[in-house]
Amino acid sequence: MRIIFENEIAAPVPVVWSFLDDDNKLPLWMPEVVDISYPDGQNREDPVGTAFRQTLNEGGREKTYDGLVTAYEPERLLGVSLTDGRFGVDVRYALPPSGHATRLDYAADLVLQSRLARILGVLFKPLTISILKRHMANLKRVAEEAAH
Repeated sequence: MRIIFENEIAAPVPVVWSFLDDDNKLPLWMPEVVDISYPDGQNREDPVGTAFRQTLNEGGREKTYDGLVTAYEPERLLGVSLTDGRFGVDVRYALPPSGHATRLDYAADLVLQSRLARILGVLFKPLTISILKRHMANLKRVAEEAAH
């Protein structure tokens, strides 16, 4: 299942990028983020292939996902993969040139491992899209506030 969003943000690319690339800023637009850790360390110079663990608050309970940085081009592209064994998501944030504002192209490919997960994925797709739209609106808000 693929989910795609495009978002025009009235802030320069470096400002928007900082909210995608800085773990400390993630909770400002993704309030479910509880913790991000790097079991083998974090390579800021060449992060592609870096493993991480992301803990999210999902409906009052914490859930930890294994993650991997899959693409990284500063101020242009960030790709991450998250999985818990039954469910996985590959996410790409692309920031193509767009004048004085920033265009954010978001794509998420959900990988549902079991028949039950696929059924639940269909049932919860509207909720998933709602959460992602809220995240994109939050990102737009915090980036535009930071830019002004």
